[in-house]
Amino acid sequence: MQVKVCGIRTQSNLSELKASEVDYVGFIFYRKSKRFFSDGDLSQDALHALDKRKVGVFVNEAVDEIRSIAEAYRLDVLQLHGEESPEDCAALKKGGFAVWKAFPVYDALPAQLGMYADCVDAYLFDTKGVDHGGNGVKFDWSVLSQYRGEVPLVLSGGIGPEDVARLRDLNIEQLIAIDVNSRFEIEPGLKDVDLLNKFISETKKQ
Repeated sequence: MQVKVCGIRTQSNLSELKASEVDYVGFIFYRKSKRFFSDGDLSQDALHALDKRKVGVFVNEAVDEIRSIAEAYRLDVLQLHGEESPEDCAALKKGGFAVWKAFPVYDALPAQLGMYADCVDAYLFDTKGVDHGGNGVKFDWSVLSQYRGEVPLVLSGGIGPEDVARLRDLNIEQLIAIDVNSRFEIEPGLKDVDLLNKFISETKKQ
């Protein structure tokens, strides 16, 4: 199981994560977020030097602006957390980036998944809430068993240190990664990396 940690915005956290087993590091390029990248002290050079897959999180941003940011920071994955269209996703994918499209979930799978099947690399299922992610609440994971598609899945929404056993018990063939954020924070944008590392180690045990 691969693990993404999202909402990194400080050099201290980034330095700690370099030795971590985390697979993806997420940076939020959404101005209304409490974890907005530019509110921290990270530079382009810091991201360029990071030997982890870098994920940029965007919400209803123009395609050209997303592409410009992605190229500047050498992002690997674009996570689209708004109402981006299949055409937007396809345009970004043609630019050579992996695209994860986020969908809010509560107690049923989103009806529009099929529209995006040919233009994204993964669906990210996050809990439906007030904010675009980072709400710290789980949705009903039992709905994952209803998924019959071939597009890989990323699970997000309220995943915390206590969920190791539940995650191991998930038997969803298409699930490739989990996305953690607020449940591992000291404050918005500042992660408890020791807690995160323990969680990752336990999650990846066979």
